Amino acid sequence: MSKRICVVLAAGALMLSAAGCSGGDDEKTPHADASSSGPAPGASRSAPEYAKYSDFPGKDFATTEPGLSLGVRVKPIDTAWSPELAGVSADAGKHFFAVYVAVTGELADRGVNNAKLDYLRLKYKPTDPICGPEQSGYCFRDAYPKSQLADLQEVQQDAGGKWRDYAWHNMSVMGTNVSQGSTMLGVVGFSVSDAEKATGFELCGPTKASSVDTDNFACVPIDTPERSQ
Repeated sequence: MSKRICVVLAAGALMLSAAGCSGGDDEKTPHADASSSGPAPGASRSAPEYAKYSDFPGKDFATTEPGLSLGVRVKPIDTAWSPELAGVSADAGKHFFAVYVAVTGELADRGVNNAKLDYLRLKYKPTDPICGPEQSGYCFRDAYPKSQLADLQEVQQDAGGKWRDYAWHNMSVMGTNVSQGSTMLGVVGFSVSDAEKATGFELCGPTKASSVDTDNFACVPIDTPERSQ
């Protein structure tokens, strides 16, 4: 075979090889596009969004403010230790045990007028047995501060779904109307000493059957966040 024919054949082989490589790149293109449409490595993700009360995970309880015949359902959704909450600073040597809650009407077919969070209580097992009032080895703390109730969609729009970043305000007198089927969010704080090594935290509230005896309040366990100090 002449050198001229060899050169031509070699050139043809190179062209076929180049074409084969080009085709391989084209086949991989959809995968490259799919990966480029997703978030970059290390990119922050938005807070989870919930459309209604039942979307929130966890246990809840029905509670009724003393003197009223209709109450609300309350579900703890988050907890945190905070030196300040709803515009109120904790006393020196103490932090607020903040409990964020989702709230809806007790009955699905009707709303609730003037719903409040000021009847909620914190229940826990103390390291110091003298905490008053004490019942059955537990201590109870009243809610202060207590925020207003805000519509779930409003919180998600104003704070990007991050209820800790919402502009909560202490509401000690006025309640909030909870319309039929709506979901509201709020936060309550409980003053706890920095030296207290309490365990077994629960969020509780009065019921129609027991509006005074804290031993018989409805309760659900709540997570205890790590202290920063």
